[in-house]
Amino acid sequence: MNIAGVVILYHPDIQLLSENIKTYVQGLKQLYVYDNSETKTPDIEEALRKLHPSIQYHYFNANEGIAKRLNRAVEEAAGNNFDYLLTMDQDSSFKEGDFEKYKLQMQASAYFNVAQFGVNCQPNFTIAKDQPEEALTLITSGSIVNLSLIKTIGLFNENLFIDFVDAEFSYRVIQKGYVNLMFSNIILNHALGKLIEGRSLANFKKTLRITHSPVRVYYIIRNGLYLLLKAQGLSTAMKKDVLRCIKILKNDLIYNPQLGLVYIHLFSGIFDFLRGKMGKK
Repeated sequence: MNIAGVVILYHPDIQLLSENIKTYVQGLKQLYVYDNSETKTPDIEEALRKLHPSIQYHYFNANEGIAKRLNRAVEEAAGNNFDYLLTMDQDSSFKEGDFEKYKLQMQASAYFNVAQFGVNCQPNFTIAKDQPEEALTLITSGSIVNLSLIKTIGLFNENLFIDFVDAEFSYRVIQKGYVNLMFSNIILNHALGKLIEGRSLANFKKTLRITHSPVRVYYIIRNGLYLLLKAQGLSTAMKKDVLRCIKILKNDLIYNPQLGLVYIHLFSGIFDFLRGKMGKK
């Protein structure tokens, strides 16, 4: 398959990044590595150069959000006549052999109108099935975008900066009459937020809870409110999906160790939504 890839970095651990890239780089003709870090990680270029000859590293000296980097990758890959673009996070990886299996299943798929393919990032909650299924949303990491349809669907929304960028793109895929297709039998190793132990207020039992940095709380609430109240044409199912994502913040409001900062960023996100401030905080 004529496929390129992009992985977006933010202050990466070189060793962990290298191990993750190894799980898919052999199956790509080109891998763009876009570094969103404000400071450059020492020796990263040399490490990536030794890893694989298809890797192109780009450092921007600023964090301008995931959407802007994804759009650059889309434009660069399309400009170099690639048909598809794999999008990855720095902390994501495939099990051995799964990326090749992923590509084979894409080729064997009977669907003809797929705008993006995706994989199972929550195997504890999503049952693995042999047949692919249409999905409401796909996360950025592990997704493969059909570049031939980008002009119809549009680029990623840079006003969102980070959170809900993948969801908003997935919603537009459906609104334009195309399909998000998920292969639930391909497992992506991927961390969704930071897990901490918290005691339930209902039964007082301790369980692991997903929490976020205070700045991510800002983007989740601001962008979530934008999608719910200002985005055009979202179906009831899409709005329910946005609400589900916003509700995840309840763990931050109770269990986050930076509780004061969480509330400051929460109210800041609400205020910025009300005054129409989007983009970077």
